[in-house]
Amino acid sequence: MLTGVATSYQPGINAKFAQFTPSKLHGGVVNFAVGLAAMLLVCAAVRTPLPEPARLAQAPWWSWTGGLLGAFWVTMSLVLVPRLGAANYISAVIAGQMVGSLVIDHFGHLGLAVREVTPGRVLGVVLIVAGVGCVKWL
Repeated sequence: MLTGVATSYQPGINAKFAQFTPSKLHGGVVNFAVGLAAMLLVCAAVRTPLPEPARLAQAPWWSWTGGLLGAFWVTMSLVLVPRLGAANYISAVIAGQMVGSLVIDHFGHLGLAVREVTPGRVLGVVLIVAGVGCVKWL
């Protein structure tokens, strides 16, 4: 839950910072620069060994796209949070995550185990999507 609270603040923080830069995109640049510095500090603190280039080369091509998806998340939050508000944005993101997660589970994408899409799981996602509507219009 703490992760959820933290990620609900991130888009607004980035959008606020971007107000003090020549472009909204600079908010994203700062987000990733600070995040990189924080991750380097965490790795140094726990003394993790550096990855071996040969081992990294064995990773599937798509496993390198996580940073691109992170950049998409941050860019969309910079553009949409000021227009939609934090609650509308985050609720829509969560609904999208749930729809995407059902697809991933159903087909076993990303090398994950196949998990049956049951009527109950679909109903849960439908209720989340309905919740987006409640957050937006009620």
